[in-house]
Amino acid sequence: MIKKFNIKDNTFIRYEVIGKGPPILLLHTIRNRLEYSYKVSDLLKKKYTLYLLELPGFGDSPININTKYDQEFFTNCVVDFIKENKLKNLIIAGESIGAVLSATTAVKLPKIVNKIFLFNPYDYDNYFGEGISRANLFAKFILFNISLPVVGSFFSSLENKVILKNILRGGFFDIKCLSNEYLNLLCSSIKKNGYTYHFRNVLKNYKSWTEAKKLYNKIKIPVGLVYGDNDWANENNKNDTKDIFGLASYNIIKDCGHFSFLEKPKEVSKILIS
Repeated sequence: MIKKFNIKDNTFIRYEVIGKGPPILLLHTIRNRLEYSYKVSDLLKKKYTLYLLELPGFGDSPININTKYDQEFFTNCVVDFIKENKLKNLIIAGESIGAVLSATTAVKLPKIVNKIFLFNPYDYDNYFGEGISRANLFAKFILFNISLPVVGSFFSSLENKVILKNILRGGFFDIKCLSNEYLNLLCSSIKKNGYTYHFRNVLKNYKSWTEAKKLYNKIKIPVGLVYGDNDWANENNKNDTKDIFGLASYNIIKDCGHFSFLEKPKEVSKILIS
């Protein structure tokens, strides 16, 4: 059953608890929702309690157009959720911005979070939507226009199923892993109040996601760093994050793009229980 957790900007975020056992918190990517983690949670629910959290403003969680949707705000919301639910001995696994939040949350809760997994961390933008723009030429064109200061909101408001699918296809090795049913679910939030503001504001605050890397060396717990071999991050991005964490290497999921929770849930679940 999907529940609501009230956050400090007078809105709420949705969450769902699945399974029984030690707790794992799953955090989704940019432009996604809590259902993003269903395939992974289905494979782990017999051994773990999975907390599927919808990040502020995404999915069916409401938007406050006065909120600054930067990394710090998202991190504080996740921290508040963990404290309110009295979670302990916690594993956090996130993808994309969810991966960054796994790390920033662990910094704030060092006695609660025991281990983190970062799948395709989105921590390398030098300008508005740089990583997403690497998906394909179509994504690059759309993101450039959405970034413009005057007409950007108009271009963002034009989003529809065709546009979304053509951008997202650049994040998959196998586009068949993006089902029509799930795409329709993603499209259900397009007409939500404040949607255009939220999408642009998250990307507008790209520096907060990139600068989060300055916190990585404060983490003393085990860190699993994982990339799809077709992720948007280039080799310099990957090695930079690896080196800041002080890791000898990172894991690679073969034939996988940016959305590993959808494309390679079996491989993701194996990594989480390894």
